[in-house]
Amino acid sequence: MRRKVLFLAGGTLLTLLLQLGAGSLGLAGIFLNLFVPLPAAYAFMREGKTVGGAVVLLCMAALVPLAGVVGAVGYLVQFGVGSFALPLLLRRGWAWDRAVAGALAVVMLVAAVSLGGFVASRGLPVTTQVKQYVHKELDQALTLYQKDNVPKGQIQALRQAATRTADFLVKAYPGLAVGLTGAMLLLVVLLLSRLSAGHYLMPGPSFHLWKAPEPLIWVLILAGFGLVYAEGWPQIAALNLLTVLLPIYFLQGLAVVSFFFKKKGVSPLLRTLGFFLIAALSPIPLIVTGVGVFDLWADFRKPRIKKT
Repeated sequence: MRRKVLFLAGGTLLTLLLQLGAGSLGLAGIFLNLFVPLPAAYAFMREGKTVGGAVVLLCMAALVPLAGVVGAVGYLVQFGVGSFALPLLLRRGWAWDRAVAGALAVVMLVAAVSLGGFVASRGLPVTTQVKQYVHKELDQALTLYQKDNVPKGQIQALRQAATRTADFLVKAYPGLAVGLTGAMLLLVVLLLSRLSAGHYLMPGPSFHLWKAPEPLIWVLILAGFGLVYAEGWPQIAALNLLTVLLPIYFLQGLAVVSFFFKKKGVSPLLRTLGFFLIAALSPIPLIVTGVGVFDLWADFRKPRIKKT
C-alpha cells in the first residue's frame, strides 16, 4: 500500500509539474508536453489501472483551480486518455506498435467528440477555430522576435514565412494532430521500455526488426498521386494522409539504421548521437524516410548469402 501511495503521489506531482511547466514556456513547451503522459503511464505499468487511473483523475482535479475546467478537460483529452489507454493495452499483451495505434485511435476519437462539442458551443466552423488558434500562436512568436529587437526587414520576412506556415498548418492540422499524438505515445513506449528494469514486459518486436504493415505503402502511393493531381478537398485529404504516413516510414527507416548499428556493435552513446543527427540535419530525415519506403522491396535487413 505504501508503494502504491508513493506512485500515486509521485505520478500526480510530476504530471502537474510537466503540464504547468509546458504551459508557461509557450512554443518551447511543445517539447515538454511530449513527456506529460509518462508519469501516469509508468504508475499504471508498475501498480495497475487503479493507480494509473487515479493519477489521471487527481491531475484533473488539481488543474481545475489552477487552469480552470477547460484546462482540466484539455489535459484529459491531450494526455490523460493516452496515458491510461496505452499501458492498458500493453498490460493486456498487445504488441507495442499495435498498442500505440489502438491508444492513438482512442485519443483521436475522444478529441473529435470533445472538439465537436466545443465547436458547437462556440457556433463557429472547425476551420475558423483552427485558423484563430494557429494565427494566435504565430502572432505570439512574432511578438517575441520584435521584443528581441530583430531588424524590421527580418520581421517582415518572418511574417511572410509565418503566413505560408499558417496556411499549411490549417490544411494539415488533422494530420499533424495525429502525427504529434502518435509521436508522443511512441516516446512514452520508448521511455517505459527504458524504465522497466524487469518490473514489467514490453510486448512486441524489437525496434531494429520492426516494419510498418505492408498495405500502408499503397495508401502512401495513392496519397502522393492525390497531392500532385487532385484539387480541393481530395488534395487536402491526401496532404493529411502524407502527414501521417511519412513519419511512419521515417520510423521504419530508423529501424533499419538501428539494425545496422546493432549489427556493427555501435556503442549506445554513438547510437544516440547518430539518431540525433539523423533527426536534426537536413536532408537526412528525407533519406531515412526513403530507406523506410524502399525497405518493403529491398528488405535491407534480410541476411545476405555470400556467393563464392
